[in-house]
Amino acid sequence: MKLKNIAFAILIASSSFLGACNNTNSEKSTATETAETNTAPDSASTAQLAYICPMQCEGSASNTPGKCPVCTMDLVKNPDFKGTTVADSTAL
Repeated sequence: MKLKNIAFAILIASSSFLGACNNTNSEKSTATETAETNTAPDSASTAQLAYICPMQCEGSASNTPGKCPVCTMDLVKNPDFKGTTVADSTAL
């Protein structure tokens, strides 16, 4: 009896973890709508922004230092950026 309860608990826990990883259509459409209404740059224009996420999260590039809105890692200087940043201009 105890073994059946443990097996059942493991089954419930694993299914909840697997279920959390799957997106439903409503979640996908909400994410798409947010991305479309956001003025976040696409990957082609990321070179125009001074700071990028080290994990390359979509829509996380910025002209000011800070944290990635997706994974909350600190943004790092973009090696492809050709220009001056707010931090560079205040260091004078």
